[in-house]
Amino acid sequence: MRKPFKFKKISLKMSFNESAFGWDGLSTFIFSNILLLATFGLAFAGLFLRTLTIARNTNTSHLTKKTLLIAGLRLENDQPVDEFKIRLNRVLSLFELIAKEGANKQPLITRADVQIIILGGLTGGNKVSEARSGAYYLIAQGIDAGQIVMEDQSRHTLENLQNARALLLNQFAESVNSDIVSQLSTQLSPQLSPQLSPKLSEVNAAIITSRYHLYRVITLASGLGMTLQPIAAEERFNLTFINLLRLFKEAYYLHWYWSGKLWVFITANKKSQARIT
Repeated sequence: MRKPFKFKKISLKMSFNESAFGWDGLSTFIFSNILLLATFGLAFAGLFLRTLTIARNTNTSHLTKKTLLIAGLRLENDQPVDEFKIRLNRVLSLFELIAKEGANKQPLITRADVQIIILGGLTGGNKVSEARSGAYYLIAQGIDAGQIVMEDQSRHTLENLQNARALLLNQFAESVNSDIVSQLSTQLSPQLSPQLSPKLSEVNAAIITSRYHLYRVITLASGLGMTLQPIAAEERFNLTFINLLRLFKEAYYLHWYWSGKLWVFITANKKSQARIT
């Protein structure tokens, strides 16, 4: 049996600089808003349009990877909200499609081949992590508990992906039984060694999240050296007022992210770099 992977524990009592925002986050936040005004929002507009395009055009099915990540979402009273359930239900739909394909021909992937990694720690004053609540939901729907791995230490999307990367690299290193195991720490390392970075291309994974969230997820993943197959949770994207606001929020976060990368390039600030790599 594979040893459980241990993530760096996140203390509930921390300084502002240790928080998800921190002084480095505040610096890039201010810099991002200055750039937003200085460029008259042109970069933001481009990011918004790209976010909308990905939201409308991403596929919902045809799983080609054996590892399936599910982006978590803040709970209500320790239970998944409807939007989180839609993400989780996409797993069930994918498994149904795999079963149908298997009835007609030899499938490339079987249901038993798929490992499900649910992302998300404790947020919003809940007593149960997003990952654990999601796992309970899927198990209740008939998913084998042995197929589920919980990443329950992250607080936001970037940490979701950083922890997923560490977990996937750890599993890959174990599977090939190579000397890169010694380079993997039980704590997240913000910088990957040159020997580890190429191995990310050999880690096959897909990610399920809401359509409005897809472009930011694959952008952040790319910045971490990961290429993920995006799978939309919803069947289609409805351009409602709420979803429009969500698109604006996602584009704003993306503008902040790219501004942060520019800030790192200009200042060579290692702490800021560690937050986004």
